[in-house]
Amino acid sequence: MEVRKLFSYNAVFTGIVGLASSTQNIQIQADSDFDLQKLTFTADIGIAAVTESTRIIPLCNVLITDTGTGEQFSDVAVPVNSLFGNGELPFILPRARRIAARSSLSITMNNRTAATTYNIQLSFIGEKIYNYPGVPTPSR
Repeated sequence: MEVRKLFSYNAVFTGIVGLASSTQNIQIQADSDFDLQKLTFTADIGIAAVTESTRIIPLCNVLITDTGTGEQFSDVAVPVNSLFGNGELPFILPRARRIAARSSLSITMNNRTAATTYNIQLSFIGEKIYNYPGVPTPSR
């Protein structure tokens, strides 16, 4: 039987200084595969309050690699806001992307500015997929 539950994996980049890069790894839990459906980001500069009118669009590029398959989400690092939406308007993938249990996502963030230090959180939103062998799936 297959059971799906809403879940969000997150990568937090704190203090990415000008012209620097940072890499975070998200370990997909062993209990289930993950169907990635939506991507969102939040950003701030120096932990300053952000309002609707002062929303930060970081001048950073991101490159994501699924280590389970070795596939990258793009051929080169792309601007954060071209792949991630905000919480009110997430980037919705045209088709869910399955990420295998026990694999990981490697996310590299590159700050393209010389003088701005960003804090960025990326959210990978989707469903954890639990498979219980030998238990019949109920008909719908």
